[in-house]
Amino acid sequence: MLTHHRFEKGMQPEKMGKKLTYETVYEEIKRRIKSGEWKHGERLPPLEQLSAELGVGISSVREAVRILGKQKILTIEQGRGTFVQDDLSDTPSDRLDFLERASLVQLTEARIIIEPELAALAAEKGTPEQLEQIMDAAETMKKKVEHGEPFLREDMLFHEWIARAAQNDVMFHMMDRISDLLVDSRRRSMKWSGMDEKAASYHYLIARAIIQRNPTQARTLMKSHLEDMLDELKKERPARSDDPK
Repeated sequence: MLTHHRFEKGMQPEKMGKKLTYETVYEEIKRRIKSGEWKHGERLPPLEQLSAELGVGISSVREAVRILGKQKILTIEQGRGTFVQDDLSDTPSDRLDFLERASLVQLTEARIIIEPELAALAAEKGTPEQLEQIMDAAETMKKKVEHGEPFLREDMLFHEWIARAAQNDVMFHMMDRISDLLVDSRRRSMKWSGMDEKAASYHYLIARAIIQRNPTQARTLMKSHLEDMLDELKKERPARSDDPK
């Protein structure tokens, strides 16, 4: 039976104020997996227990687990619990090392090339059900931002549904491969003043263009959305020596 350990001092609740609560839970779960405390195939403690140990709401724990599930680090089995899927023990040349080295500026530049075309293809090829899912994610995110509630799940689903609706397996799997970086990018941008409201508005307008089968507008809006993010990233810090000139 899996032994449950207390969180180390550096991760105690009183230290959480510097970060979003779910972000601290996310990083602690990854730390435990990478350190070998939780091995491949092992079941995590119940969410209620993790919530009590950290002194945080269960919604924050659930959000962190959802993100890790999306990243295929955890697997969530209904009725059985949450299990470690990826023990994060790959060699330094693996995808995790790449994700640590790659800059968010590079990621956003790549997204500007890919995602506007995905949005246009979604408007042209998406099924009615897929377009409704895109709109639902956009509307839910907008409402959550207005009420100050966590919305990362809806944000990620929005982009995932667009990639699926484009009906292009190659481009969908390209996006899936960089899902870790996408989460890191949104966790960073959520801390910028006013960016949540701007992103929610863009998502709603993009969804409207897609559901109205307007590929030109969908492409233009997605490009503007990502260019806004790139501008903010470049303001946040000087270009690194390994960033494209």
